[in-house]
Amino acid sequence: MHGQSWAVRVGTVFVLLGLGGAALAGPALNNLVIGATQEPDQLNIWEGAADTKENILALLFLGLTYFDVDGNLLPGLATEVPTFANGRLRVYYDAAGNFLRQEVDWTLRDDAYWSDGTPITTADVVFTFEVQNHPLIPVTFRTFSNKIAEIIVHDAKNFTIVYKEPNPFYANPSGRIGLARFYDLAPKHVWEPIFLEAEAQPEKAAEIITAKFLGADPATGRDPAKVVGSGPFKFVEWRKNQYLRVVRRPDFFLKPPGPEENYIQEVIVRFIIHEPTLLAALFAGELDATDDIALSGYDPAVLAAQAGEMFKVEAVPSGFIEMLNFNHFGHERYGEEGCALARDLLLHDVRTRQAIIMAIDREALAEAVFPGAIVTNSFVVRGDVGYNPDLYPWPYDPERAKALLAELGWKDSDGNGILDRITPDGRKVEFRLPHVTTPAPFRIRTQELLMEYLAEVGIKLEPTNLPAAVLFSTEFINRGSICSWPGIIEYAAGGGIGEVPADEISGELWADDPTTPEPLDNVPRRANGFAGSNVGGWVHEEYDRLHFAALNEFDLEKRAAIIREMQVIFNRELPFIPLYERVGIIMYKVGLANYVFAPIARTPFWNAWMWGWVERGAVRVY
Repeated sequence: MHGQSWAVRVGTVFVLLGLGGAALAGPALNNLVIGATQEPDQLNIWEGAADTKENILALLFLGLTYFDVDGNLLPGLATEVPTFANGRLRVYYDAAGNFLRQEVDWTLRDDAYWSDGTPITTADVVFTFEVQNHPLIPVTFRTFSNKIAEIIVHDAKNFTIVYKEPNPFYANPSGRIGLARFYDLAPKHVWEPIFLEAEAQPEKAAEIITAKFLGADPATGRDPAKVVGSGPFKFVEWRKNQYLRVVRRPDFFLKPPGPEENYIQEVIVRFIIHEPTLLAALFAGELDATDDIALSGYDPAVLAAQAGEMFKVEAVPSGFIEMLNFNHFGHERYGEEGCALARDLLLHDVRTRQAIIMAIDREALAEAVFPGAIVTNSFVVRGDVGYNPDLYPWPYDPERAKALLAELGWKDSDGNGILDRITPDGRKVEFRLPHVTTPAPFRIRTQELLMEYLAEVGIKLEPTNLPAAVLFSTEFINRGSICSWPGIIEYAAGGGIGEVPADEISGELWADDPTTPEPLDNVPRRANGFAGSNVGGWVHEEYDRLHFAALNEFDLEKRAAIIREMQVIFNRELPFIPLYERVGIIMYKVGLANYVFAPIARTPFWNAWMWGWVERGAVRVY
């Protein structure tokens, strides 16, 4: 929808929105219209990694805990955060100091209800974990659920999670507790019939179960009554490629200070893929704010000058790293089931990746496409636990890149400017490197620059752009093993392994605990229903051993030392090319209270029950 008119129903009144029409936004109606350039593919809480999906789900769900804008961990659906001090966290060791088990006691609030009025109980906890652990459900993130030995139910509100391995992040939301990828709990009474139907399919094929499970009404929004959440707003409607609308729940237990009716009663998220069109709608008064993705790559100083006194612009380090992720499924460990094109391009060979990073002038690229970004050589962002500043910088050096490619057997045998080589089975292949990403302007510009840089060393970049709803869907990003993206996929992810509070790259670079019978459990393949977050398929035994140790280490200094060692391996092996640490930008109308950018929480950056317009009176600003 690029400038077309669209209708939104508010009560019984239809208001027409278009770039030249009246604006359904702001204090007069006590609602908030947010502009977003990405749209989630669905709302399933076990699956997915896109930040725009997490932002939408933050309106509809709350976890057992949540982070406030200052990064403090607070109780959400739970009555309190378990700690050693309150006796709800216990770790047992044997006489020799070896870990035995970890127990965490949780109590669900008596006033916690699903948005359809059903009480939230321990039955939801057990069911959520059952789905999370199902081998054919395309769960994105099992790093912490794999640590759970059992869940002990005491009654309808009290339960204990027993971990067979240490989990220092046992109370952090977004998958760290180990019950679901997003917001910990799902409503059993809504999802269980769908789960049982998917599980009962006579052919236990991942594609069939995925279609049944991800295509269900609670995920797609086809039937609004089936989209049942635990958060501050209730789902009303979702018109794909246009908007999603939610309304405030009067029964939500976390209350803003002062009269609740003074705070925002309705949120509409408009999906406007074309960024200039979104900006035009913003300045025309049709939008009140942007999310933290919509203005990526814009110069905040230019935006502030354009905004004048009408809008505020906030720009801070986002905690995200923009990266070029390689398809490693050409490695011999994947055999004939791997990606043949990735194998032909030798993307699994470290020398290929080293050549490509040296062929790119990352300093010039970052300056051109993302003002304020800082080039990085790590998967850990500055300021996070164990950040290592002493890594090799991989400077721009196209001559060294050419030498490495020649060492691998690449040459321009026919003089067309594109390298080629003869494969072991006698085929001639050219170095045509597919690159796929979203259509954000800064990424399109990145593709243009990459084409120039790589052409200089004989690599032909073949760019493609897909909507975020497609790119980040399980059907695409998790199927690199069957060549859904056979070369490079570009996106950004939270950088680090401090796990305070959520560092997504730590999962993406990990195959699994190397001591387990299934060391590739976190690598999406047909064998595991394309579940897992290691979408590129990179495996390194020593890195995995260190990662496993870091995830088990309670002592922060010891964990930091392990993470520094992990970065040395990463810096040499380059499972992905880190381009730069991004700047996070949001823009919102003056007078909008508590729409706060909190990079400590990565995403979501909002606690939406506190949003309000100061013009309406008793709205407290924090």
